[in-house]
Amino acid sequence: MPAHRANIAGSDSEAARFLDGGVYDAGLDADDLQEAKGIDPFVMLGTLEATLTGRPYDEIADGQGDPVGLGDDGGSGVVRVRGALTTALADLAPGRVPEIAATWGRTEEFGPDADAEGPVEFLAGLSALGRRAMTRGGDLYCWFSV
Repeated sequence: MPAHRANIAGSDSEAARFLDGGVYDAGLDADDLQEAKGIDPFVMLGTLEATLTGRPYDEIADGQGDPVGLGDDGGSGVVRVRGALTTALADLAPGRVPEIAATWGRTEEFGPDADAEGPVEFLAGLSALGRRAMTRGGDLYCWFSV
């Protein structure tokens, strides 16, 4: 299964340092990191943004940028999470997390074996990470390896 981790960085070049060893060897505070196994940083975070903002997924997908860097093997990279999603995550009230997680968890990307309650714990952690990123003036990034 592909590995994915969301984290905070101050710039694309700072985030690109995660290309070689991933985020665990980068000296990040544990609060600045969210494990995201099984969460695709392009499609699934796009459907999360659509769920949170009400914007059509097609518009979101059309506005996604390229990775800020790719590993030499092409199987790993770092992508900046869209600003609109970071803002929506930061603004997500903790009491709404179960409702949003359940709605998002019913999207087809989670497949037929998706948890009926959705990814509550993941979304709560990602929302907290979004709040920290906004407070610090940084961006969220997702390191991925397939």
